[in-house]
Amino acid sequence: MSLNEKETRLQLIDPLLAAAGWANGLVAEEYLYRPGKLRLLGDQTVRDRPQFVDYVLRTEPRGCILAVVEAKDESHAEGAGLQQALAYAADLAAPFAYSTNGHGIVEQDLRTGQVRQLHAFPTPDELRQRFEAGATWRGTTVTGHGGDQVPNPLLQPAFALPGAPAMRYYQEHAVSAAIEQALTGRHRALLSLATGTGKTFIAFNFAYKLLATGYARRILFIADRVSLRDQAYNEFGGLGERRGVVSGPNIPLARDVHFAIYQTLYADAPGGGKVFERYPKGYFDIVIVDECHRSGYGDWGAILEYFSDAFHLGMTATPKQDDSIDTYAFFAGENLDEEGIPRPIFEYSLGRGIDDGYLATYKVLRVKTTVDESLVIQEEVERGAELVVPEGTTPRDAYEMREFERAIVVPDRTRVLCQHLAGVLRTNGALDKTIVFCVTMEHADLVRSEMQDLLGSETGKNLFAARIVSEERDAGAILEQFQLASTSEPVVVTTVDLLSTGVNAPSVRNIVFMRPISSVTMFKQIIGRGSRVDPITDKTYFRIIDYTNATRLFDDWDLPTSPPVTGPMEGQLVVAGVVMDDETGALIADASVSVRLAGRLLAEARADGSGAFRIEELPGTVVDVFVTSRGYTRRHLRVDTTEAEATELEVALRMPSQIDHRLRISGVDVAIAEEVELDLGNGNVIQSNEYLERAKATVLERVGSLDELRNAWVDKNKRAELSEYLGMRQVTPELLSLVLGRPDVDGFDLLARVGFDFEPVSLSARATAAEPLLVTEFPELPDNFVSAVLDKFRLGGVAEIASSELFRLPPFAACWGGVLGVTSLLGGPAKVASFLAAIPRALFEPESNT
Repeated sequence: MSLNEKETRLQLIDPLLAAAGWANGLVAEEYLYRPGKLRLLGDQTVRDRPQFVDYVLRTEPRGCILAVVEAKDESHAEGAGLQQALAYAADLAAPFAYSTNGHGIVEQDLRTGQVRQLHAFPTPDELRQRFEAGATWRGTTVTGHGGDQVPNPLLQPAFALPGAPAMRYYQEHAVSAAIEQALTGRHRALLSLATGTGKTFIAFNFAYKLLATGYARRILFIADRVSLRDQAYNEFGGLGERRGVVSGPNIPLARDVHFAIYQTLYADAPGGGKVFERYPKGYFDIVIVDECHRSGYGDWGAILEYFSDAFHLGMTATPKQDDSIDTYAFFAGENLDEEGIPRPIFEYSLGRGIDDGYLATYKVLRVKTTVDESLVIQEEVERGAELVVPEGTTPRDAYEMREFERAIVVPDRTRVLCQHLAGVLRTNGALDKTIVFCVTMEHADLVRSEMQDLLGSETGKNLFAARIVSEERDAGAILEQFQLASTSEPVVVTTVDLLSTGVNAPSVRNIVFMRPISSVTMFKQIIGRGSRVDPITDKTYFRIIDYTNATRLFDDWDLPTSPPVTGPMEGQLVVAGVVMDDETGALIADASVSVRLAGRLLAEARADGSGAFRIEELPGTVVDVFVTSRGYTRRHLRVDTTEAEATELEVALRMPSQIDHRLRISGVDVAIAEEVELDLGNGNVIQSNEYLERAKATVLERVGSLDELRNAWVDKNKRAELSEYLGMRQVTPELLSLVLGRPDVDGFDLLARVGFDFEPVSLSARATAAEPLLVTEFPELPDNFVSAVLDKFRLGGVAEIASSELFRLPPFAACWGGVLGVTSLLGGPAKVASFLAAIPRALFEPESNT
């Protein structure tokens, strides 16, 4: 009988690697490649299974990656895993890829494309020599900026401290790509990575390797804001006293790595000239420009021209767009694609970060008001609005939404948006950290005041909302307070663009557009404020609340990949029903109905005059049905076309929460007209049937039958072990009850339903059936005692009655003396333990399942 993959690795492949000398930190097993995409399931997230590379071979511990090895069980051909190994190697920037079944080995050199059949792995020295051969800059030594021969920084181990995070695969790739550009003699390069992927951490490791080998002696890091400069200074903490900050005309010549904002460098120096001109021209070997898209070449061009002998590395979170063309032309001009167009040396998009699981996924809520299409001045004045016209200004007939707060101030609209935003926060989390992007400083102040009035007293926060603009003296302190996950004030911050770039606030859960956006670069920077995963606050996704149609600027850079569609896209089945008003029951004519499968549009139709709709020729599967009508919030239904109910749907649409609450504060009549939760069809949502299939497989990995599940569930320790195992794989009662629509049953019933098609029994029914069993077993207990215990089960399931802590709660404390009183009543601790163990046995007896 053939060995499985695990046995093949242990008994065949591990000895092959050890015989070739791959040990002592040179080989890493189960290298974490992708932690698993976070996908939305209602208001929860479910993480896809992580992906690991079987083996990663390095030059030395924490050193450069030389090769990846994909293992297959011995029943496969030795080359069966080569395609997968090549994909890993390309992402990890490894020059060699191997596939093996433990008996034979197939190698491919990614630089030459040569494929070889081997019987043994190359030794570490052999592979390193091949890695260094073929190009002078790949040698063990290279010429440093001082003219001396120094160790090749490409081979330098990464910086590491006990407990410090290791670089992710794409970070290692970016560092290696930047070093290679410097070693080839190029003068500049561009890295483009989405916000939240650790660009500054990449810059630190790039700098560390160059300094550690002596290839570079001095490095300049340029940001455009003090907060970003200071964040970088802290990120480079591993360099200790080698760091210095340029905070005025005095430059820290005794330090090796200088941190500055270009405004300070370009400022006038005492005695004439600019501050940067106080440095000798060849002083820096490397210049790193952070968020280089933020400013045109004119802002930092003179500085880089002065330090022209240095290697210039630009970093941006924005792919090439019309409004960042100067950035690409300067930094990427030496790295051209097949068509001669500048490109980054390495790129890692927001969508890829979400696919991999390193970045949070997102929901989008798009909202419109009744004045967004056009604000007609004469009509509003005739309705009684007061129009204040500054001297020398002639009002136009109408204004578009993109002109609000710039050409014309519309405080009524702002107040309605704040009312709506307050409702969203109340529903989803009033204390969820939120950034609101506004048009002007005055606009930001009005939004701040409104949000403080609406939710400040409700939450008890004196600083619930704060404005952060660069002109305010305390902006830095408030920003630092907001960035900390551990702080509860402020909750909402309003800004114009101060927080659009580089600010690291992982706990932010809401990004709000009250400012019209036309720049794709700005849009990507803003949504990046929410993209970080925050384990401290358990934040795994964020909301984009869009009041200005900014999300029209989404493109492939921002979107996770769409899941592949399998199976037929058409058939003979039907989805049909009627659309009605949720409150009045009135039928809604002309409603729009669309049917999608895995994000792809299958068909769409409109309801007729009686609210009826019918869509035919659909496949036999679970599809997504979206129904909307003007003035109503869109409904999303999951419909199994094979079920009879699919042709008898009753879809009730509700009006947005603000639709009937029109405000007339200064005379302009404004209300929320439309509220749509966008479905981007990009795989960021895990469908219920997919989750249930995953949950079933996970349950069956641990328990083989319904009886085995029951036996584990009635034993406290086994139940805890099983719950921990399932919870680590995101099979939890909370998620299962959400998907199955059964909040009224215990975790046992949910797991039994998923794993063994068991019909769930409600908490109440189980408690009722168990009561006579327990009364008979413990006749010495006073009246109502067992009923009180089972009432706790009815409220929260078996978790509520798992320990004697139960008896600290009412009514036990008042009626029976709490834990001590109940212990005495039952006859000692052993009797208490016996009683607690008997409860789940009675609750989950097979006889009680009827």
